[in-house]
Amino acid sequence: MTILDCGSKWPFYCFQDNLVLVKEDKTWEEALEHCRAMDLTDPNNHRNDLISISGPLDQHTVWSTTGEATTNEVWTGLRYLAHEWFWVDGTDVPYQDLPSCPVRGQYCGTLVRDNSTIPWNIRDCNEKRNFLCYEKWRCRAS
Repeated sequence: MTILDCGSKWPFYCFQDNLVLVKEDKTWEEALEHCRAMDLTDPNNHRNDLISISGPLDQHTVWSTTGEATTNEVWTGLRYLAHEWFWVDGTDVPYQDLPSCPVRGQYCGTLVRDNSTIPWNIRDCNEKRNFLCYEKWRCRAS
């Protein structure tokens, strides 16, 4: 067992996510550009992106926001490219049930608005729907 000095200073990491439901119908690429363009208007230089959802708790929080969407599904930051699924913000994709070889063109992930038993759908990235942006800020100290 390692004993640590309680008076020592240690680095820490904190974050806060703020969801923004955008009720505009855009393609996946347009939605990504919209979210990232929000960085340009943020005086605190926080990072904005399409939402990444890493687990059941996140899904529950997101569903409470998507209830006001005008489309049945909303774009997320889930993307298939170069034979791999990834979140655009670099978060790990913990889901094992994503198709390893999706139907051609269906390379973008949506979240079903009604909290159904099948939360995810893979769609054609050129379809238009509402989307979720989030603002993520980080702080570090030592």
